[in-house]
Amino acid sequence: MNKYWSLVLLVSILAVLSLTFYFFTPLLDGIIMGVVFAYVAKPVKRRIENIGRIKASVIATMIVILPVSVLMFYGLIQGLNQAIYLITHYKVIESGILNFLNKIGIEEGEEYVRWITSNIFSLLQSTIQPSAVEITKKATLLILNFFISIVVCFYALADMENFVRRTTSVVPEDRREEFRRFVEEIDVTFESLWFGNFVVAILIGLASLPFFLHFNVPFAPLLSGLMFLAALIPIFAEWMIILPVSLYLLLVDIEKGLTFLLIGVIFLYILPELILRPYFVGYTSKIHPLVLMLAFIGGGLVGGISGFFIAPMVVGLATAIYNYYTKEELATENHDSESV
Repeated sequence: MNKYWSLVLLVSILAVLSLTFYFFTPLLDGIIMGVVFAYVAKPVKRRIENIGRIKASVIATMIVILPVSVLMFYGLIQGLNQAIYLITHYKVIESGILNFLNKIGIEEGEEYVRWITSNIFSLLQSTIQPSAVEITKKATLLILNFFISIVVCFYALADMENFVRRTTSVVPEDRREEFRRFVEEIDVTFESLWFGNFVVAILIGLASLPFFLHFNVPFAPLLSGLMFLAALIPIFAEWMIILPVSLYLLLVDIEKGLTFLLIGVIFLYILPELILRPYFVGYTSKIHPLVLMLAFIGGGLVGGISGFFIAPMVVGLATAIYNYYTKEELATENHDSESV
């Protein structure tokens, strides 16, 4: 009877999840980010929970969301301003390329460079105008998903425990304690995974600030904040900051640009992404570093932003299941040995 009930429950849950996934697909990024933010904010809520469940959830949500939202929207505005400036003032880029070629000893081909740059920027201008509607749609969906992530984060913090408690009451009484321990194992794994990932992103953002200041990069504090945001999405996103800054420095000073690129790749990418993050987050969440790194890469390649977060959660779920049943097996073996 218990096996039949378990099968019916599993099929029902999978059916509901499939329908939910189908209808909420356009908003999936916001929902997943909201769950991730909730696990990041959960330790904060736990420390101030004595002021009340709702108040603690609001404060914990704001502590995580406010810095991220300020950095994201200010970064987007500055990025758009710089992109518009470069497209409308392409002569600045053109003269920078010519100066760069002169510094490395290439003095011929000035007309060819001018022809290439003028055509490229003319193509960009003509491409951007027809796609303005599509860009507006994507920007609107991005903003909508971000606000949805705030709402999901708050309700996940405020109501998740009640949801788990009610779900546990549906489970047969003889299985409730086992189910509660199993959910607790998953919860601890996810919290360790995403809080550890958030801490590593903060460290990468802080570590990047001295590099930007040392090389006299404009908007150094903003770029450091954007490095933090980029580091929230592991493996790939830091290149979105490191490469443009390196190209800018190359146009200003070749040696400085190459030095920054080398240092940035080693200390802002290879060391934190391939060594620090997998081992630190793997240690806190008990997920093997190699499996965790492959999950971030594979999830990003397959599912984009959502994949970056879903794949590690799938790996975390598998790890929680493994840890739970190995603990149960070990506890059973210890009990049998004591009985003997």
